[in-house]
Amino acid sequence: MSQGVRPTQQARSRETRDKLVRALDEKLRVKAFADVSIAELAEAAGLSVGAVYRRFENKDAFIPVIFELYRERLEAFMAGEGRIEIEPANGLRAALHTACRVAWSFLDKHGYLVRATHIYSRLRPDLVGDDWEAMLDQARQSADQLLDLFGDEVKRQDRVEAAQMFTYLMNTLPIERGIYREEGAAVVLTISDEQFVAAIADTLYGYLVTPDRHDD
Repeated sequence: MSQGVRPTQQARSRETRDKLVRALDEKLRVKAFADVSIAELAEAAGLSVGAVYRRFENKDAFIPVIFELYRERLEAFMAGEGRIEIEPANGLRAALHTACRVAWSFLDKHGYLVRATHIYSRLRPDLVGDDWEAMLDQARQSADQLLDLFGDEVKRQDRVEAAQMFTYLMNTLPIERGIYREEGAAVVLTISDEQFVAAIADTLYGYLVTPDRHDD
């Protein structure tokens, strides 16, 4: 009999988790994770607070879920509307402008998840696991492929450094404007988002086509 009950219990557990994940996603759209309470999540999910604690030990247990949501949205985006078809004949600069526009469109749509992952990858790396590093490795691999594709235009001889800097700038610059718009250095910007994205592409292009400096 227990074997017949187990699948039902598993299904209910999964249903409870799915409700809480949807509730978390809903709340993160309007407020920071730090300001979301377990009671709010329970109410949004249509569950009791006790039911939440039976599924999640504490609020920090939701942090890995934030990363799951981010990874799922990113993978779906890259497989769909974010899929980039680079035309080598159009040159490196055009490719960078396309890549930056696509990256910005994801940030514009899912910035609330990007902000949460960005913050908690630093505050609680112990709860993130290896997924974050794996995503960064994938980003560096994509940078390597781009550098190889436009090898004739790229003047940086140290390709490892170039790929690392490209990955850093491609992620840091949009995040600074996209999710910290009213904080830090981003407050000095008065240009439109379109101008900003184009400036990032041109900044990356300028870096990649500038030969390495070798100190004597």
